[in-house]
Amino acid sequence: MTILASLRAFPGVRFALGLTVLVGILMGLTATVASAHVPTTDGTSMIRQDGALVRYRLELDYDTLTQVAGLGKLPVETSEAEHQSFLKTGHEKVAAYVTERLAVELDGTRCAAKLDDTGIVKRQNFLYARLHLVYTCPSAANGQFTVRYGVFAESHAIGSDHINVVDYVLGGVGGSDVFEGGHRELRVGERGTAAAGAPESPDTGFLSSTARFVGLGLEHILLGIDHVLFLVLLLLGAKNWRSVIRLATAFTVAHSVTLALAVLGWVDVPSEIVEPLIAASIVYIAVENIVRGESRHRTLVVFAFGLLHGLGFAGALDFTDDFSGGLIVGLLSFNLGIELGQLLIVLLVFPLLLLARRQSWSSRAHLTTAAIVGVIGLFWLVERLLLSPGGAA
Repeated sequence: MTILASLRAFPGVRFALGLTVLVGILMGLTATVASAHVPTTDGTSMIRQDGALVRYRLELDYDTLTQVAGLGKLPVETSEAEHQSFLKTGHEKVAAYVTERLAVELDGTRCAAKLDDTGIVKRQNFLYARLHLVYTCPSAANGQFTVRYGVFAESHAIGSDHINVVDYVLGGVGGSDVFEGGHRELRVGERGTAAAGAPESPDTGFLSSTARFVGLGLEHILLGIDHVLFLVLLLLGAKNWRSVIRLATAFTVAHSVTLALAVLGWVDVPSEIVEPLIAASIVYIAVENIVRGESRHRTLVVFAFGLLHGLGFAGALDFTDDFSGGLIVGLLSFNLGIELGQLLIVLLVFPLLLLARRQSWSSRAHLTTAAIVGVIGLFWLVERLLLSPGGAA
């Protein structure tokens, strides 16, 4: 008997093979991103011109910065106070590393750089170093500013995956952009005499920067495995396409509201609260799928959980204290990327679920999938509670 004939003769074998593949995929996702979050925004920049001075607030992954600057790495159990003291002790090494690789120019003349102060900040359970740099430029402040970003470059054994979200006001022009592997230069303001012969970079325009924010949003939802599994659970329990549209709309509206409120600084909920609740939302929907499927109140439940997920999305754009037009454009573009990612997940997963429902083993697969995802969500819930300041870890 051939393998194909065996599969036809024994539906249980097909179910077991399908279940094995499903478990492998889910566990692979879990192993790849154990805490369900990769810090999509590896760095943030807020750049403000103040006459002949340019004040640059730079946030970078703490451990990566201390290692590449030559300070080394502290143990996991080190307190935040010790992290801050360690950073201040290595002030000169950090200053040497950053000022060599992060340049601000005015009309082709490099501005004198100084690391004024250092501190730390925690976002989504990741520790970042906050560096306050001051660049002293020539007195003429109406020329073309050029920011050259070489921090964590591939040549420094970091790789090209480093991303830095930028919010700037230079030469009377404000906006937002993203420094990434293929784009590490920003030109803003009027063209001065020293830069008159320099070609315009095709990557500094409005459409290019908007596209980078769309890509950032798309990457954020696809790499945020907890968001993906939450959507999969919703699709698993949805009865038909009408149900999918209703639930997806509720989730979209809810997370768009809290994403905007959080990024604009009008709502501030610590990640120590948000992240465990996001994990709890996965557990709840998983249990509901097992017990009774899609309930009549699920739309309201999904809306409520969508508010939480929006706060989680906002962690990738937590980079400015000022309201600006550039921030709005970046926010809308980032949210568009999230919606495109969500649409991609729906169009890929739900048709497969509809096909699977025609099989005799679909009910068992439904319950098994919900149970596996629920266990993963429970693992994340416990992990995040233990990692919170009030937890045991």
